Amino acid sequence: MHNTKPINSQQSTQLGTPVVYRKTFLITILIFFALISGLWIWKAVENRSMQSENDRTNRLLRRKVSMQMDANLKAQLILLAKPLAWAIRDKMISGNRQDISVYMNQMVKEKNFEEISIVDQRNIILLSTDKKEEGKPYSIFYNSTFLQSDSARIYSQRGRSLVLTTPILDLNRRLGTLSISYHMPAYTVN
Repeated sequence: MHNTKPINSQQSTQLGTPVVYRKTFLITILIFFALISGLWIWKAVENRSMQSENDRTNRLLRRKVSMQMDANLKAQLILLAKPLAWAIRDKMISGNRQDISVYMNQMVKEKNFEEISIVDQRNIILLSTDKKEEGKPYSIFYNSTFLQSDSARIYSQRGRSLVLTTPILDLNRRLGTLSISYHMPAYTVN
């Protein structure tokens, strides 16, 4: 008989080499998938971090824009109050209360204007768009320190409500004070 290797032995030599290659190939694929997964996770974490930073920056920018819009609106309200006080002054000097009421009622019809009053030197409300307030002390409805300023001023009231006061001056005396209650709109900056 011939001295040949058994069949099992031949198969193990033939199969041994491919098993090593297969194992190396599978390990390489696993390492590749692990690297790809790690890279994907790293990028996802980086994107989430970037998104939260962008959200924070966006909130800060919106707050800044809203504050600037509030400041601009307050400046415009002060500019509006001055000529209104001059017009009211002229009508007070001539004793024409009807025209003053018309001015105030027209203005209070505009958006966000709540109530307008004219207060005398004793802090009594002479005219008001809310007729229930007329003849009553200003301090019942608002802080009486609002009336002490010699220029147009804005005071915060409850929440986003403001009270704008400006003196109504004659050449040498104070005729009264114009008081405007205004509700600041809430801005949505997109």
